[in-house]
Parts: sequence; structure tokens; C-alpha cells
Amino acid sequence: MGRRKIERLCIVAAMAACGFPNAATARDFDLLIRGGTVIDGSGTPRRTADVGINGDTIAAVGNLTGSKGKTEIKAQGLVVAPGFIDMHSHASGDNGLDSKDVRRRAAQNFVGQGITSAAINPDGRQPASLIEQRQGYEKNGIGLNVALFNGHNSIRATVLGPKPERTATPAEIEKMKDILRRGLEREGSFGLSLGVEYEPGRWATSDELVELSKVLPEYHGVYTSHVRSQGISPMWYDPSRNKGTPAPTFEDSFKETLRTAEETGAVTVITHMKGWGPGYRGEAKKWIAEIQKARDRGAKLFIDVYSFDSTGSDGTFILLPAWALGEEEGSPPPKDYAVALKQVLAEGPRALADLRLDVDQQVALKGGAENVVVLDYKDKSYVGKRLAEIMKARNMDATQIAIALQTEGDPSVAGGIKMRSLSLDENDVAAYYAQPWTATGTDGSIVLPEEAVGPKKYVGTNRRHFGTYPRRLAYVSQVQKADSLEEAIRKSTSLPAEILNIHDRGKLVAGMKADIVILDMATLKDNTTVAEPSVYPSGVQHVFVNGVAAVKDGQRTQALAGRVLDPPGRPAQRP
Repeated sequence: MGRRKIERLCIVAAMAACGFPNAATARDFDLLIRGGTVIDGSGTPRRTADVGINGDTIAAVGNLTGSKGKTEIKAQGLVVAPGFIDMHSHASGDNGLDSKDVRRRAAQNFVGQGITSAAINPDGRQPASLIEQRQGYEKNGIGLNVALFNGHNSIRATVLGPKPERTATPAEIEKMKDILRRGLEREGSFGLSLGVEYEPGRWATSDELVELSKVLPEYHGVYTSHVRSQGISPMWYDPSRNKGTPAPTFEDSFKETLRTAEETGAVTVITHMKGWGPGYRGEAKKWIAEIQKARDRGAKLFIDVYSFDSTGSDGTFILLPAWALGEEEGSPPPKDYAVALKQVLAEGPRALADLRLDVDQQVALKGGAENVVVLDYKDKSYVGKRLAEIMKARNMDATQIAIALQTEGDPSVAGGIKMRSLSLDENDVAAYYAQPWTATGTDGSIVLPEEAVGPKKYVGTNRRHFGTYPRRLAYVSQVQKADSLEEAIRKSTSLPAEILNIHDRGKLVAGMKADIVILDMATLKDNTTVAEPSVYPSGVQHVFVNGVAAVKDGQRTQALAGRVLDPPGRPAQRP
């Protein structure tokens, strides 16, 4: 064989291996995406390429001139990227993936923003059986892929019984470890989620958390923690009811989480990273430096962040503490909150002093009255105004306005008014996203916007449920300039895949599963607002989950092509 012929054959072989077949090696595909701007999730520069898909797998990426697809998409001018992987999702549950309603199981507000996979069972909560959870999803169908986690709170409640408000014994910790080990070995668990700001997790000692985490590295399991406190105090902390007890702070929580990461070697994620209140809001640079120091020492420490300045608890912001509204634990709420408040105030000056302590704490935690917005009130002139503006107009302090709003407002509504606080600093959000070790999590649930109306308009929903990824890419990356689009997509795809130890998703290369999003960056936009949180984004043109269209020409198809993922090398046992 002559030298030129050998050279030509070598060139052809190399081109074919890289996805650049000539006419002689042209192929047929189930789906062919032509001429898009491919950002493959690796962080490398964008390039123009075609993408060929067969079944549920990416078959080729490159110059596929001469090839044909049963279905073809012209993607010139559009970005073609791997589907996004949500590090913190509340998609499960009766109103989500466990629903009988296909509209919910289709996870439309997730796939509608380009999410194709999600880590579920967050904040320490899991169903009684991961195997049954898996079987239900496989039988009924779900709209996106899910990675199941064991939940610390649920495991703790199972082992410690009806009164878990105490320190676990060594024997009980061993039982918890056995449940976690079973989940990792046999049930397809990707790791352990914690919610130690919630019951009963908040009663766990640091030693308990460390002991449980020691199970994880053997299975490449992930430790993802909603920490004890995300600012100056936990959400449950009322100064008047916890006199003499110092409030755990985020600094305390960070040290505890870091101890777990460094002593066990487990891959560790501080989930929905944030900072509330004085000394924490606006201080992202301090914590970025601390995380980087820990990583430099060898800790496998990551964070995830959502791209908004408002949290879940911000949406149910009430100035008055529960005790002042007659809301006793385990008892039904009062029919008239105004009457309940008046009864408390009638107890005398001490009750008012305690109320002032707690109201001031709440306002500080949420970043001040200037960062609280009125959503709905009896006096419609208040709607859209900041609480600080109303306080100034009425010449009232926070406690006085809290009392006035309840006694003058809707007596059936706790606080008498519906407000949302904007407790986070958006510059903090951008600073976190600029880091190479920051993934994205929606902290979102499945919501149908057609049902989030009337009294339900602001219940159980949040801007991040619909707009996290469009805002992450179009605003945080491209407007705030936190990072390049290539990096923003890497942190939304291959980075979470790396953290979760998912090997077949997160990059747009041959052999990977066909989870793909096609974006029009010229129109990509999060369309939510504080007043209208349940609105689909624009610019998400197509989304494929395992090669099946979940979004087609900007419209959601309600396809149920999602799968319950198995950790590599640890498939869940099936009957």
C-alpha cells in the first residue's frame, strides 16, 4: 500500500473517530442536530458542530455532513449543551414525581429550564423505602432522571423513635450506619443528605454526623448538608424563647461541616450556600477564601447555589413569631390571628418586650426592612412597597408595624399580610458562582403555574422553581460577568456529574447519554418576578432526556423519559 493511501486512510480514520465522517462514512441517526454552537460541558471553548443521536445515546459530535437523521433540528445560532444537573431538588413527593397527575410527573418547570437530571430526597428527608420509591418511578414514569439520596432526618427518626430530641447512643448510631450502608450497597443511594436546621436532625451531635459520614467514602457516596444555621441564627431560633442559649451561626456550621469533610474524606457539599443577617450577608469573599483553604488542604468540599436573592423561607416571611400568634406545636392554627395576638399582648409589658426581641431578630435575619416586599394586603396601596417604606410613612418601628399589620389586616392570615423577604445579596450569589467548585441547585419543587393562583399564588413556589438555570446563564454569567458561558455550563453539567460520581452524563461527547439542551442565548431569559414567581422562561428551545424530546420548539411535551439512576458499580437490587 502506497504512503499517500496510508496517510489518507489514517486521516479518514482519525476524522471518523472524532465524529468527522466523510461521505463514505456518513451515518444515519435517529436525531441529528445540525450546525449548532456546541458547548460540551468540559469548559473548553465553544465550536460549531453537529450532534448525532441514536436511541438514548450520543453517537457522534463533529462534522456530520452527508449524514441523515430521522428527525433533524437546524441549530445554527443556537447553543447545544448537555442537560443541566440539579444538585438540590424537591421534585419528589405527592405533588411531584409521586403524583398520579402526569403533568406533575413530567416535571415541566424543571425540564422547561433545561434540567434533565436531579439529586432528590434533600435536607435529610427520604421516603420509608428507596426501593419502593424507585419502583414507583419506574412503573409510572417520570420526566427527568433522578439520583436518590438517603436522608439523615428520616433515618434518625426511624432509629430513635417518637422522641428523637436527644443525643443518639453509640448503638443507635451503628443502626443508622447500617441503614445508610444498605442504601448505598443495595438500594442505589448516591449518599446522605442532611437538614440539621430541622427536626430531628438539629439534635444530632457533630460526632454523630462524622460517624455516619465514615460510611460514605467506601461507596463514593456524597455528604450534602443543609447546615445548622445559614447566618446569625437558625430559622427556629427565637431570642425570647432561647434566652441564655447562644444561637448557632453559619461560622459554627461551616466548622462542623469542614470537620466532617476533613476527618472522613467524604465528598462534601454545603447545599444552597448563603449568608443571612449582619456579619454574613455581603460577606461571600470570606467564605470563598475559607473553602479554598480547605480544598488546598485536601478537603473534597463543594457548594451549590441558586441564582436568586430570595430563599424558600423568605416566601412565608412573617414578622411575628409563632408563639405570639397562638400557634402551638401540634395544635391547629387559630381561626383569628388578630384575636390571638391581642390575647398575648394583654399579658403585659413582658410579652411586648419578648415580642420586640423576636421581631427585631427576624428583620435582621432577612437583611433589614428595606429588603422585605409586600405581595398582598387588604390595603392594595401597600402592594409592591418595601416594609421600610411603610414603616417610615406610618412612623412605626418593626414591632409596631407588625402589630398593626396583623390587627388591621386579614385575621385568617398569619401576620395579616403576605410578604417576601429578599434576604440574600445578589453580589454574594455572583461571587460564589465565579468559583470553579460551585454547582447549581434549584432547591425547587414541581409546580404547575395554572394552579399557583388566587390564595395559592405564593404558596409552595419561588422564582427559582422556574428560572434558576436561565438566570444562572443569561444574567449571572453574561450580565454580572461571574464567568464565561463555557464555565457556567460546565458548572451546571460536568461539575455536578463529577460531584455525584455520574459517569455517563454531563458532557456532550460520543458515548454519553443523550441528555441535551438547545438554547437561544439571544432570547434566554428568566421571566419570573417577585410578584409573578411561577412563569416559564424563554429561550429554552429544545430539551432531550435520554434522547426523547421533553421540550420541543419551546413547548413542553410532558414526556416521561426520565430514569432512576444507578451509582456506577452499585446498581440497585431489583426483585
